[in-house]
Amino acid sequence: MVKRKREVPLDDRPPPPPSPPLELIRLLQSNEEVLHYFSLLQANLDYDKQKWKKRASTLKRECEDLRKKVAMKATNRKYKSPKQQAKPAKKMPERCAVQKTGERLTNHIAQNKSKISQESDSQNNVSNMPRREEEESEKQQVEGEPINDTMFDFSSDNSSIRSKHEVPLQAVSREECPSVHSSQRDAFHNVQTLFRTRLAEAHKKLECLGVHLVENEKRRCDTDVVADLLYTIRTVSRIQLLKGNTSSTPTAAFINFVPACNCKEHPAFQVKQYIYVAFDVMESYCINMDREEWKKLAVPTSTDEDDAVISTGMHNRQALVRTLMDSLNAEISYCWATLDRSARIASTALHYEVSEDESDSERLVTEDFSAKSQARLSNIVERVMLTQILTRYLNQSGSSRELFDLFCRYIMATMPSLHAEKYPKYPPVLSLCIVEALLAKDMGGINILLGNNSEHIDILRYTAIAIHATAMIWRKRLCSRDNRITDIARVELESYNRILMLKLTWLGEPLSSFEEIISNCNVKTKGMGAFSVAFVAIVTKEKADFGGFGNRGILSIEQYLDHACALSIASQQIEIRKINHYRKVIGILDDIHDDSFLEQSEFLDRLKAELQCIDLGSDQFWIFISTYLKCCLFLCNGWHAERIAKVLADLPFETEHHELSSPAFSSLMEVARTPVVRVINLKRRIDRRNAFQSQAKIERILVVYGVARLNANEDEDDYLWGNFAFDGKSNNTGEIQDFHVVAAHWRPSDLKAFDQHAWDNGLKVKMSKSERACAFSHVASWQGARRSLELPMEEPSCLPSGSPYIQRLFRISGFAKGKALQTSNANMPPSPVCLIMEDDAILVDRFTDRLEEVLAELPRDFHFCSLGYSRPKSAPIVPWSSQLGIPTCIWYLTGYLISLDGAKYLLKKLPVQGPVDSWIGLQMCGNWENKYGQSIGVGIGKRPKGDITMPRQEELELIIKFRAFCALTPLCSQKVGTESGLGRSWRHRDTDIEYSGSAKTID
Repeated sequence: MVKRKREVPLDDRPPPPPSPPLELIRLLQSNEEVLHYFSLLQANLDYDKQKWKKRASTLKRECEDLRKKVAMKATNRKYKSPKQQAKPAKKMPERCAVQKTGERLTNHIAQNKSKISQESDSQNNVSNMPRREEEESEKQQVEGEPINDTMFDFSSDNSSIRSKHEVPLQAVSREECPSVHSSQRDAFHNVQTLFRTRLAEAHKKLECLGVHLVENEKRRCDTDVVADLLYTIRTVSRIQLLKGNTSSTPTAAFINFVPACNCKEHPAFQVKQYIYVAFDVMESYCINMDREEWKKLAVPTSTDEDDAVISTGMHNRQALVRTLMDSLNAEISYCWATLDRSARIASTALHYEVSEDESDSERLVTEDFSAKSQARLSNIVERVMLTQILTRYLNQSGSSRELFDLFCRYIMATMPSLHAEKYPKYPPVLSLCIVEALLAKDMGGINILLGNNSEHIDILRYTAIAIHATAMIWRKRLCSRDNRITDIARVELESYNRILMLKLTWLGEPLSSFEEIISNCNVKTKGMGAFSVAFVAIVTKEKADFGGFGNRGILSIEQYLDHACALSIASQQIEIRKINHYRKVIGILDDIHDDSFLEQSEFLDRLKAELQCIDLGSDQFWIFISTYLKCCLFLCNGWHAERIAKVLADLPFETEHHELSSPAFSSLMEVARTPVVRVINLKRRIDRRNAFQSQAKIERILVVYGVARLNANEDEDDYLWGNFAFDGKSNNTGEIQDFHVVAAHWRPSDLKAFDQHAWDNGLKVKMSKSERACAFSHVASWQGARRSLELPMEEPSCLPSGSPYIQRLFRISGFAKGKALQTSNANMPPSPVCLIMEDDAILVDRFTDRLEEVLAELPRDFHFCSLGYSRPKSAPIVPWSSQLGIPTCIWYLTGYLISLDGAKYLLKKLPVQGPVDSWIGLQMCGNWENKYGQSIGVGIGKRPKGDITMPRQEELELIIKFRAFCALTPLCSQKVGTESGLGRSWRHRDTDIEYSGSAKTID
């Protein structure tokens, strides 16, 4: 008897083949013989497939006959062959009927090659998904009407979602291969048809969401498309449905305490499915492809207007998906925590003051939510949707480690600090609804990935403590009598209960008190990593204990560096949590005793001293260097980072660690590319210094004291920066008496065109000491910027040869990459810039990202670009680009960019006459003392009606001498006048500066 081979289960199917390489596609397009070979190979495979299917069917019938024959002999009944049994009146056995149905289905699929392709794509995609049941629900593609506030009309189809890494074949046109066989042309035509079908499908989903890719026959930029998409998500998360068919009570955001985006009856769920389909197509098909290649696949031969819109709008949209995902990653990791901490201070309605009658037990609440809570609940649902979109993207790409890092970053940024924050008065920043969205998909896979790594076990252990602590705070807030407080607490606690139902082994049991939390945090664990040590400090301490960090002693290098890194992370996170406290006490100097920047600098000095005890060039040396640079980045200390870069660049030997691919060099370059901000800060203003340092840690920028010594030598520490601002109120004011730098007198009447309160008698007044000190501080900062930007700028191949390049990277804030203003500078390389800010600047959220957007459009031959300013009503802004304009006059120097040519230009224009910001404004105004300036209303009370148009390029080159620009949306701001910012004009914007233009006497 022949032994039968075991049938391979369907689940053991090997993984699908990867996408065809582009080289193979081009070879098929260019070589007819290769194309003919593959066509014959495919034909033979199809023939063999059909042959063995028939053979298998024959063997199956023979086996069935043999089984019946054996059964007939066992019952002594005469056996009849199938031909003898075949009679029309008899019914076919059920087993055979199923077999015939399967054969008909197979033949039907074989006759439709495009459907076979779609079937294969569906199988490929399902094999890459972690959970088939969830993916089946996500593969339902629905069609309906555009979004409205009433209801959606959705219908399902059986189309599948493409795998993330799938790259479609490129077609060969008839003109390129005139001798291609008709069947081959049909095969490529099927590929083109499938490609265009997928594009049309994604385009239709986006149109239903109210997102348009083309406007006025022009392709819309990715930024506008993303803005429309986010607006749709925000809108749909606020749609209200009626409970049943009879009740008139609307509900939104949460249905039975479940986020609306997880409820199939809510439109938010269907919108999420639409987005999944559109993003999968963009990621798989809309790759960065040459326009000609794209036309072969996407542009139809017909003149259908809709097809033309699709091909134009979908071109190169893969970058849109990846840009949005990177943006969501930053939002979840850092930005939401910052926004929520600021919002909860302003939202006094959410402040919970515990009273005696509320502290004992939770209050009985109903199932309905208060109407006042709907906006906050909808905001939670919106964030859950965005988190689910990013989580699915990372799952699709197989980035389990990146998803785990996202989870850890979110916990670290949002977990409660029991000493630095007031609980339960304030609501926790950590949202358990977001945690549920992050855990729901892939946390089980992450647990398998981690294995027995002790550091990861500690991370999950302390993460569990943060989750339990947050739930305990929400339970305390549930005792409030205010529905606005209890509504949020209820949905967060329901998410917490669902997290517990996941039965994650690392989650452990719930905690009951703050004392239990602190005792769990203080349990000492050998080999505890930096994350865990930092976690303990954040939860249990009011500030990082830098004073207890001393010599290494008996500690190993790894333990010592872990301790240093943990202290830096803890200090960063605690300072971030105290930003609102720092801003609140600005101006109350008696309450300021701790100079966090000074403590952190002393800590880095001790750490650098320990570096001298390690052998140069050893592996431990480079590990120490990498950790030191990370500590500088966590603490936002640009001065120490630049010092260590100088030490590395001056090493008299070469090792493998100098190569560009080495980890040490990578760490060096990561810190070097972080923007450096030169802050003008008075030594006595510790309050402002702490507040600025706190927001610098949020935005992850390096900070240095921006004032350089005007007559310093190159080998001195304050040659580039390093000094506090000049203080006009100090006893030592002799250093600001150089009248070649700042003039002694000025005319307030020069500002009459922009300041209606300015004198118009043309007489001079004497500048106040504080005005002169402020002007000197800015001039000294320009001098330091000029010295920093004069170093050569060439890409290095290794560290020693690129030491000037590395050093200047640590001294600049980025590169201006926009089109040059002057035609003669068209071939000019990107220009390095320095960023100078005053210590009372308040940065916008995601400052570094928005700074990069400005630099991308800033002309590379610019002089000056204001990031934080105000302007007179009679000083219009001439539009330049989407991010930038050309100012005609400004007030304030809150923050600005300056180039090497700009620093030289301003230093050449010295002395400063009057307040330095108005002097800069008059330099800008000098560009518009012409007919064009008059036509747009520069210095005129009433500006002419109509939009301002930019002059022609050749006119601009003649008009603009001081090439000054400004961000159309300021990236920073400052409070005007008193510390409360109320009731004072621009002339009294700063209590540290006495304005001389309103003097009652003339000197």
